[in-house]
Amino acid sequence: MEEKPQVDRSEEPATLESNQSNAHSESPRTSVLAILCVVCASLGFFLLPAIAAVPLGVGALRAIDASKGLLRGRHLAVVGLCVSVVALSLWFLFITLTWAGVNLISGLLETLMAPFN
Repeated sequence: MEEKPQVDRSEEPATLESNQSNAHSESPRTSVLAILCVVCASLGFFLLPAIAAVPLGVGALRAIDASKGLLRGRHLAVVGLCVSVVALSLWFLFITLTWAGVNLISGLLETLMAPFN
């Protein structure tokens, strides 16, 4: 085996082109915000994580767009946003129906108890 001669490059100035090629040669990282968005959205049967997933997903999409290819995970952020919107819609429906049901039952009880007062 031949040994390659070692070249001392400590005195060479770093060029902008070499820095850019090193940055693009790295594989893109998955956005932590996108991962948190999916985790919070998957816990959407609790109300607060479903609410927290929306700004996390929007922040992840903005960070991914601004990273110029250094971040990935756009699909995770979009899935997290979709799941959280569905969960929040179900929560809204549940709260609305519960409120309407309580008002209906209390009105019915007042009507039924009126002759006894």
